[in-house]
Amino acid sequence: MEFFKSFGITAAMGTAMAVAILIMVKGSGLISVVPFVAFLVGFVYLFVRYGCLPDEGEGDHH
Repeated sequence: MEFFKSFGITAAMGTAMAVAILIMVKGSGLISVVPFVAFLVGFVYLFVRYGCLPDEGEGDHH
């Protein structure tokens, strides 16, 4: 089940990135960069929240 959840999230993030880049390339002016920046902020949040960072309880803390 984890594989399908990860695959779905990866496909959704790839689609969102493609749409954000397409808007940035087709648009004119600084406003066209906003969707790309929003995607990057969302990606960083999701990576920090659910990504590869270890939980606080894992690992050895000295």
